[in-house]
Amino acid sequence: MNPSEVAILLGVVGTYDLRVQVDELKVRAWCESLDRDIPLADAKMSVYRHYANTDVAITVSHINKDWRLKMQHEKERERSRQIGLELESAATKKAPPEVVDKYMSEIRSKLKGKNASVENGDGEMAPDL
Repeated sequence: MNPSEVAILLGVVGTYDLRVQVDELKVRAWCESLDRDIPLADAKMSVYRHYANTDVAITVSHINKDWRLKMQHEKERERSRQIGLELESAATKKAPPEVVDKYMSEIRSKLKGKNASVENGDGEMAPDL
């Protein structure tokens, strides 16, 4: 955020918390300490959530932690989405039934007479031959 956005943010903080006075030094200090990529709207939401849950004075670290947690959740959500896409893709690449039958037939012929059962694709035991 730039200094004018930080001044707006501190104005919002001051609206909730009369202990916080906005001055040029505080704006500069917050500018230096806030994570650079935090949008003003997200920082304001951190302030709203903070004062909705506590009467402790908010600090830069509260806003930074809130932002980092949000970014972590977004990364995890994207990772989960990618895993879901990979699973969908893998499901469409299943072997056709005739290929499965061919391999099962080969396996059965090699195991014939060895008193072994082979599990079929639906989790049930294939019949002995």
